[in-house]
Amino acid sequence: MNIRQSFNRALLGAVCGALLLVSPASAAEKKIVMRYSHSSSAMVKEPHHAAALDFKNYVEKATNGKVDVQIYPGSQLGGEERSFQDIQQGVIQIASLAVNNVTVFSPSMGVFDLPYMFTNYEDCYKLIDQNWDEINKRMIAESGNMAVGWLVQGFRVLSNSKRPINTIEDLKGLKIRVPNNPIMIATFRAWGGEPAPMAWDETFNALQQKVVDGQENPYPVFASNKFEEVQKYITEIHYKVWIGPIVVNAAWFKKQPADVQKAILEGGRLATENNRKMIAEMETDLVKVLKDKGVEILAKPEDEPVWQEKAMGVWPQFYDKIGDISLLDTMMKSLGRTRPQ
Repeated sequence: MNIRQSFNRALLGAVCGALLLVSPASAAEKKIVMRYSHSSSAMVKEPHHAAALDFKNYVEKATNGKVDVQIYPGSQLGGEERSFQDIQQGVIQIASLAVNNVTVFSPSMGVFDLPYMFTNYEDCYKLIDQNWDEINKRMIAESGNMAVGWLVQGFRVLSNSKRPINTIEDLKGLKIRVPNNPIMIATFRAWGGEPAPMAWDETFNALQQKVVDGQENPYPVFASNKFEEVQKYITEIHYKVWIGPIVVNAAWFKKQPADVQKAILEGGRLATENNRKMIAEMETDLVKVLKDKGVEILAKPEDEPVWQEKAMGVWPQFYDKIGDISLLDTMMKSLGRTRPQ
């Protein structure tokens, strides 16, 4: 072996040794980690978690493992408003949360809080699907974040422990727990009820101790929190759908490789589609389960048009908070309606 051969072999050995040293680190650097936060329990049949699993499984497979989606359920990484901020700041990469917690950072999303914006799922899904890009333009402009999916947990139904609510008169005098949301508070006041803004983690005890008489939430939330133990009656008022986007940071998203961007968008759409099917099945099943447990479930109020008229009467009070209401007008146009003046 001459000097040149000896040198080449030594050089090759050095290079191979260096590659062996850096390969694990390089592989780790190429792995794109997406920390996914949501506030619900880690149950396969829980809508938030099911959507997270759908997203994870699709994206990891579509990118051949280039993306590692790590799910953190049960607000392990903080509450919903915190998760939205953490996405803005790059602390985490993705989260699903109630849209009313997005409006703090993107006021235009307040359109989804307006009562009777839609009264059936068909209109709800049509509104989101036809205006998806326009909604994102507004959310990005206001917050820097964007939605890659839209989840529902069902229409919010009204429950209480005192009496059946068949008409708007039956609501009078009842204290109803609501989120600390100005639109929802104003809505219940317009109906003649007594809204009681309260933190979610205080709600069950407040119902149990009769501090409040009732609450409003979708069937899956009612059932998962065992509210049948403290609530006797449910009325399907259908005034508002629980809606929540799956959000990522738009700037972070644009920096990802094209195949990763494609997988994220497709994973979000898949989670959205599966969620809609899941909720339809869950509501049917849960009505039967809750009836078997002794909950009296009533249909929509006999005087539903009165509820709708009074609730939509509060809309103009919140146009200033929503800001530029052109998005609202676009959405209403897609539903063949006009906004209250």
